[in-house]
Amino acid sequence: MFTTTPRGTVRAPVLPLSRSCVAMAALLAATAPAWAQAPEAQDPSGAAAELPTVTVTARKREESLQNVPISMSVLDGQDSREAASPSDGNAGLARAAPNVSFADSGGQFGNLFVIRGVGSFAPLSSDDTSVVMYLNEVPRSVYGAPPALLDIDRVEVLRGPQGTLFGRNTQGGAINVIPHGPSFKREFSATTEVGSQGHRLAEVVANGALSDTVAGRLALRYSHLDGQVPNVATGGQDGRTQVGAARGSLLWLPGERTTVHFSGFYDHRASNAPRFIWRENPAFPQSAANPNSDIRWRDAGASLKVEHEFDRARLTALTSYQDDRSFQPMDLSDSLLYAAMTGQPRSRFDVPYADYVDIRFRERTLQQELRLSSLEEGPLTWTGGINLFHSRFINNTWAVASPAAFNFQAQNGAQDNRIRTTSMAAFGEGTLALSEQLKATLGLRYTLERKHADYAFSGNGNAAVVEHSLHAQQLSDRFLTGRAGLSYAWTPQAMAYASISRGAVGAGFPVTQTNGYAGKAEVPYETSTSWTYELGFKTLWLDKRLGLNGSLFYNNVKNGHLIVFNPAQALFSTASLNYRSQGAELEAIASLNSNLKLSAGLGFTQAGLVDVPEGSSTGAKSGNRVPNMPRLNGSLGLEYQAPMQIAGASGRLKSHLGWQYVGKRAVDVKQSFDLPGYGVVNARIGWQQGDWELYAFAWNLLDKRYLVGGQAWTAGVSSVRVSQPRIVGLGATVRF
Repeated sequence: MFTTTPRGTVRAPVLPLSRSCVAMAALLAATAPAWAQAPEAQDPSGAAAELPTVTVTARKREESLQNVPISMSVLDGQDSREAASPSDGNAGLARAAPNVSFADSGGQFGNLFVIRGVGSFAPLSSDDTSVVMYLNEVPRSVYGAPPALLDIDRVEVLRGPQGTLFGRNTQGGAINVIPHGPSFKREFSATTEVGSQGHRLAEVVANGALSDTVAGRLALRYSHLDGQVPNVATGGQDGRTQVGAARGSLLWLPGERTTVHFSGFYDHRASNAPRFIWRENPAFPQSAANPNSDIRWRDAGASLKVEHEFDRARLTALTSYQDDRSFQPMDLSDSLLYAAMTGQPRSRFDVPYADYVDIRFRERTLQQELRLSSLEEGPLTWTGGINLFHSRFINNTWAVASPAAFNFQAQNGAQDNRIRTTSMAAFGEGTLALSEQLKATLGLRYTLERKHADYAFSGNGNAAVVEHSLHAQQLSDRFLTGRAGLSYAWTPQAMAYASISRGAVGAGFPVTQTNGYAGKAEVPYETSTSWTYELGFKTLWLDKRLGLNGSLFYNNVKNGHLIVFNPAQALFSTASLNYRSQGAELEAIASLNSNLKLSAGLGFTQAGLVDVPEGSSTGAKSGNRVPNMPRLNGSLGLEYQAPMQIAGASGRLKSHLGWQYVGKRAVDVKQSFDLPGYGVVNARIGWQQGDWELYAFAWNLLDKRYLVGGQAWTAGVSSVRVSQPRIVGLGATVRF
């Protein structure tokens, strides 16, 4: 049984500890006296160590994080692993970076983010996103599976428009996931975990030389989590999640100046997490979908990167191909929700397959990029190139709705929608040293896009829809993005910068028809443009033991693709609205002594709609908050490592405690209701001896059943999605 607070935050009652909880408590109890009894195993100096230099590739070349005049957060592989469970990767990643929010409203879209209030919570097409996620420099589809944070070197979260070097539709920012690459050193690791809620994980990473000039790396992962939301219609628990991932890469050195890097990936994710849970239910959370949802993603792809170094420049050729598929069969009318809306008995709606939809998406993309970059630091550093991108997207949807489902009559039939996108761009960015301390940066990108859409609708005999409908449409779009900025190095450890950036999200066609049932053509959505102004600083203090970075920003967005949920059809439609956001970020990392490190981040964003016409059909009003963007979010992390003995065996204690906070968010542009703020605590403690490491972990330690998305249906009736509960368990890793 669960209880509900007035604001909708769900708390589990106090229950006896599971076996995994007991095991974790026993480990904590065992290590504490061992640590206390072995003071000689501690680092005797206790002196604080200098923070390591963090190398990033935010400008397509290797640089120190402290020298890049962009607001960005960098999580190393261990940080990304500790941010959240494998089944909650993108949400945990967003919580770990200031002013970043993950949009989780269910459905197929798994890579949808909002940064500094720029973004939405439901895409209209595969490229309708203001924040693009990249894996190995290759953009992931917003409808693709969230990339498993497996064998990751680092994740670079870049805030503000990145349209110059990262390209199309990075109006709000970019998230660059960089896996470990192959090396000629032999490495092998195997990890296994078991925990509460049916959590289990197996992971293997192997690396080594295949010849004198070829090295290879392979990483595999499988994880499982049971469902936790009772389904009162079918029995059992909804919310099960399974994740499978594979990464393979080869490094070939054919000559002293040439490098060839081939990589391939496969991501599989399956979940029956309910999309619409009646929020006002006294027994919340419960599902009554019959049959329950069964969302599956299967993504595969490969890329070939060839680099050759000339005397003063590096030529890079990047070729990639991806095949992304998603499947979502689901019940259109959860009987709990529809009984609440209509006042009729649940039995009227609890008829399996009477109101049912089977949605199948597939996107195949091909990208080719050629770029030339300056090789050495000097008075002028630069990068320039061309990018070609082609996408073929298919949406095959079949739906049937009974008269009881009053708002789904327009979905009676089959859709076959095909959208082709071709994008061509030329770009360049350079930084010129005006003096020893002052540098100027200028970057521009010109993008030309052509899109073709073919829509077919076939009715299933229902009188509410036409028998057949066919439409072929096309559009062309062109836009200029870029940035200009100045940076000034006050000292080798202190830099300030100012920039102005132009961002854009291209026009396009929706992948789902909302007019075909009536024999009408779909309405394309407009190009969104923006200006962003930013002031920031990056500093190192106390002999490089304390890093402190901060920034201020202002965004002015025209025709932002904010999307409106239409309960009359249970579909998302375009809401091109103007909005502005302003705020700040502050991040700090400190080496308190040689064993103890502290990290902290805080984001503040005030984002609101402007210039909304009176009586807008969207229901929005000027002054309403931009949805899915908390005013405050933050994180705090504490890491402690030290030599330690257990039962006479020498090893090393490794522990981490993290807290992540997300403030309340408006659920839609109408500001129908707010999703309450919440905090998540993650913890890990382990002991490493030689090649072995044993550890205990807890994700969402305090068991906050927070809300991650929602929709307003009728007055007083709304639906939400709930988070994962507490997961506590044990793990072991062996390396050799």
